[in-house]
Amino acid sequence: MMLAAPGFLWLLRHELRVLWRGSILVRTHKHVLIPVIAVGVIFQGIALLLAGQIVRHPLPANQMLLAANINIVFLFALMFSRAMTASIDVIYGRGDADFLLASPIPPGRVLAVRMLGVAVSIAAPWALLGGVLANALAVYGQFWALAVYPMLLAEGLMVAALAFATVTALLGRIGPAAARRAGHTLALGVGIGIFILGQLSRFVPPQTLVRFWQAMLPGPGGGGSAFLFARGLLGHGVDLLASIAVSLAVFALAWRVLARPFAEGAITAAAYRPPGRTGAQGGRFANTAFSALFAKDLRLLGRFPGLISQVVYRSLTLVPVVFILAGKGEAYGGMAVVPPLLVFLAGQLGLFFISVLRGTEDAPELTATAPVPVALPPRVSIAAAGYAALLILALPVLVTMASAPNLLAPLLAGLAGVLLCNLTLGLRLPIPLVRAEFGKSQTGTALGLILGVGVSSLWSLAVWLLVAPHPFAWLVTHPA
Repeated sequence: MMLAAPGFLWLLRHELRVLWRGSILVRTHKHVLIPVIAVGVIFQGIALLLAGQIVRHPLPANQMLLAANINIVFLFALMFSRAMTASIDVIYGRGDADFLLASPIPPGRVLAVRMLGVAVSIAAPWALLGGVLANALAVYGQFWALAVYPMLLAEGLMVAALAFATVTALLGRIGPAAARRAGHTLALGVGIGIFILGQLSRFVPPQTLVRFWQAMLPGPGGGGSAFLFARGLLGHGVDLLASIAVSLAVFALAWRVLARPFAEGAITAAAYRPPGRTGAQGGRFANTAFSALFAKDLRLLGRFPGLISQVVYRSLTLVPVVFILAGKGEAYGGMAVVPPLLVFLAGQLGLFFISVLRGTEDAPELTATAPVPVALPPRVSIAAAGYAALLILALPVLVTMASAPNLLAPLLAGLAGVLLCNLTLGLRLPIPLVRAEFGKSQTGTALGLILGVGVSSLWSLAVWLLVAPHPFAWLVTHPA
C-alpha cells in the first residue's frame, strides 16, 4: 500500500512539537507548565499596574514612536541572533535533511515548514512577554496595544527569512561553528549596546543626551518608512498591514531563492567539509600526556560557540575597574573596590571555563581508556580553565600592581582561593551552558551556578574586608 506524503499542516505541527521539546523550558524542567503559568500570572499583575501608569501619564506621540522603534530594532537584532542558531540547528543539528530529501515530501515544503518553525520559535517568547503589557493596556481600553501579537510574528517571519539566507551563505564558507559564533557575536553587540545606553547618563552631559534623543525623534511626518514597523506596533491599521505584507514578501522571496539549493542538498549537513590539518591527520601529539591534554582542552574552549559573548557578559565588572584604574573611580569607590571585583570575576570565569570543558567533552570514554593516570584529565582541565581565566585577568592585575602595590598580596590570595574553589566545584557541578543534543539530556545543573556565585561573593567579600580601610563606613550615618 502506498502512503501519501504528509501535508503542510501535519509537517508544521510536527516541526513545532520538535522545537518545543528542544526548548530550554522543557530541557530544564519536567513539569514546565506549572512554573510558566505561575510566572505568567505574576507578570500579568505587574503589567496591570504598569499599564495603569501608562494610561494616566501618556507620552507624546513622537516619543511613543521613538520608544517603539528602539524596541523593534533591538528585538530584530536579538531575534536574528537566535534565528541564526536555530537555522543551523534545523539544518545541521538533527541530521535528517538527507533522509527527508530522499522521501516523497516536496523539498520546498520541508524548507518552508522549517523556516516557519524558526519564525514562530523566535517570535513567541517576545510576543508572550510583550503580550502581558498589551493585555493589560487592553483592559484599560487601549486595544491598539494588541497589535503586538501580529507585529512580532511578522517581524519573526522577516528575521527567519534573513537568517536562513545569511546562514546559507556563511555555512559554505566558514562552517557551522563559525556561523554560530557570528550569531553569538551579534547578540553580544546588542547586549553591549543596551548596557552602554543604560550607562550614558553617568558619563555624557545631560544637555548632550537631550540633543541626542531629540535628533532621534521621528518628527511631525511620522518618520517615514524608517518608522513603518514602529507605527504598526502602535496599532496604526494601514502601517500594520503594510508591515505584515513586507514581512511576508521577504519570507516568500527567501524561500523561493533557497528552495532549489535545499532540494539539491547544497545546504544540508553533508555540504560542508572542514579543512583538515596536517598535524592532526598525521597523528602527531605533544611530548607529554599533560601537554597533549592541555592543548586539547584549550582547543575545546576555543571551539565553544558562545565563548566570546559569554566571556564578555561575565567581564562587565571590568567596566568600573577600567574607570578606576584610569583615575575616574570616584563614582565607584576608589582603588579598594578593584580587588573584590577582580576576585569575583575570576571565580565566575573559572566556573564558566571548567563547565565548558565538562559540557563539550563528547568522548569521555575515549579519554578514560587513554594510557594516562585516571586523575590526570580532570587536573589538566582545572589547569586549562585556570590558565584561561588568569590570561583574561593578567592585564588588570598588572595595572593594579603598578597603581597600588599594597593591594597585590590580598588580590593574589583571593584569586588563588576563588579559582581553586570554583574550579573544583565546576568539575563536580558544572553550570548548564551547552545545549543538549537532539534526544539527549541537559548537561549541567543550576545548583552549580548558585553555589558558584555564592563562593565568588564570599571570596570577594573577604578580600574587600582586607583591603578596604573602613568597609562599612557607608552604613554609619554621621550627624550634620
